[in-house]
Amino acid sequence: MKKTLLSICLTAFLCTIFAQNLNEVLFRVGDESVTATEFLNTFSKNNSLEKATASEVRDYLNLYINFKLKVKDGYDTQIDMTPTFQRELVSYRQQSAKSYLVDKEVTDQLIKEAMERSKEMIRASHILVICPPDASPKDSLAAYHKILDIRRKIISKSLTFPDAAVLFSDDPSAKDEMGANKKIQYGNKGDLGYFTVFELIYPFETAAYNTPLGECSLPVRTQFGYHIIWVQDRQPMVSKINISQILLIDSAAHSGNMSPAVKEKLQLIVEELKAGKDFATLAEQYTEDPASKENSGKLDPFNATTSRRPGDYIKQCISLQKGQISDPFPSVIGWHIIKLNELVFPEIKDDEKYYNIVSKIQRDSRSSKSVESLIIKLKKEYNYSDKGKAAAFKLLLKKLNVDNVLPPATDLMAISGVEKLKPLASFANQTVTVQDFIQYLDRSKVTNINGKADNFLNIQFDNLIKDRILKYEFDNLENKYPEYKELISEYHQGMILFDMNNEKVWSESLKDTVAFEAFYEKNKFNYLDDKGEPKPLAEIRSIVLTDFQNELEEQWLSQLKKRYPVWINEELLKSILKNK
Repeated sequence: MKKTLLSICLTAFLCTIFAQNLNEVLFRVGDESVTATEFLNTFSKNNSLEKATASEVRDYLNLYINFKLKVKDGYDTQIDMTPTFQRELVSYRQQSAKSYLVDKEVTDQLIKEAMERSKEMIRASHILVICPPDASPKDSLAAYHKILDIRRKIISKSLTFPDAAVLFSDDPSAKDEMGANKKIQYGNKGDLGYFTVFELIYPFETAAYNTPLGECSLPVRTQFGYHIIWVQDRQPMVSKINISQILLIDSAAHSGNMSPAVKEKLQLIVEELKAGKDFATLAEQYTEDPASKENSGKLDPFNATTSRRPGDYIKQCISLQKGQISDPFPSVIGWHIIKLNELVFPEIKDDEKYYNIVSKIQRDSRSSKSVESLIIKLKKEYNYSDKGKAAAFKLLLKKLNVDNVLPPATDLMAISGVEKLKPLASFANQTVTVQDFIQYLDRSKVTNINGKADNFLNIQFDNLIKDRILKYEFDNLENKYPEYKELISEYHQGMILFDMNNEKVWSESLKDTVAFEAFYEKNKFNYLDDKGEPKPLAEIRSIVLTDFQNELEEQWLSQLKKRYPVWINEELLKSILKNK
């Protein structure tokens, strides 16, 4: 937006100050012409044309001419054709293209959504019925009906959500199990504790945030299968919890019971607390938590969501006021009494939070929504058609359904009639042939397709089309978006400038020690001490080196101006300076 306004203002300004063609050549370097518009656009990126003096504009013009001379020398010597240079340039093109290869509207919606969700943390339980992404329609329908039936039992109050999770969930963490040490590992009954944005897979996160407090969601599909979600609590996001605790280990606590010995000790502690005894002193005396005993019961601060502590434990912490002490409460390891020292809430500046969220979205599966939306738009823009797909699939399925494996590409190419098939798909000036598709399948490295050949072909075909459309779009970004072309060109020329300066000036000045010392001897009376004597080279090496590099650069530029004669349109330049 800023660049667009700058261009508009500059164009209006130029039209006002002189009536000549904006594309008129301002100067030439060899056979390369530079227009007034290009120069003034470059100047205005870092300077104000209206405030600049004529001298400043001329100085900048000389610097820009020198830049063009060096870059032209770099192009002619093909310094930009080395593998290292090309790798860096390709990497920059790919990195810079990311914002163009998504649907910006969808990305903006995802950013806004994530910003809102980051303000809140949710406590939820879930029940999972496993259903792989490549399950057959029959298996998917069976899993869907099973999860619906479980939900009906919960909604009708035939079962509580925790009981249903223990009975039916395919998530193994819901159930008790015997550990390797012959001790029972108590299940969570589906309780996932507290979480916030980006901490669980996106479809699950979305379903949880869209489910009202206390309600059970409709089934939601993820890569693992079908889930139903019970939202138990919603709270403002807490980044750090700082508590002290007294823990009494008790194997009966997991069921809410209390052994006689623990009951007696716990009553004594509660009485002493009510009598005003110091919590830290009692923690040192009674706690059975080895991690905090030596620190008067104080725990290291922990995050409310990423610490993965049980939901009941976090709920106790965030329900207290600073300095308040809880009633005794149980966990799977024993009975706790906690004192809240501090709750820390996020204090992140909006711009810092924004860029953090943008970065996370780029690495998260939700970014695929932006890509998928872009693909839909590009298919429409490029008149996408897949009229040949059905005939090709029909022929390929005859082979795949019989063998139930993916044969080598040569076998598929040899199927009778393959050579007569029309292209599977077309868009823009591109076609996707059955041969392209077979080679893509061969690269997938899949062998056993488990009797789901039709589903397998559709998934692979969609992936191929996505890859081809995105590659076509990437290859044409510089034709489609002038600002992207300018960005890549600036970076390309900047790389050339750096490498040429390094080769002709910086490295040369360090390598040619004889010439460097000769330069010092020739100019040593420019570096005098208080007595009027030349300073030793060892004392002023960095200063002399800078001057030596400047001389090398001047010599180089002098050579370049002979090789690439410079011509300046003085009449046009004076017109710009006069009306500035």
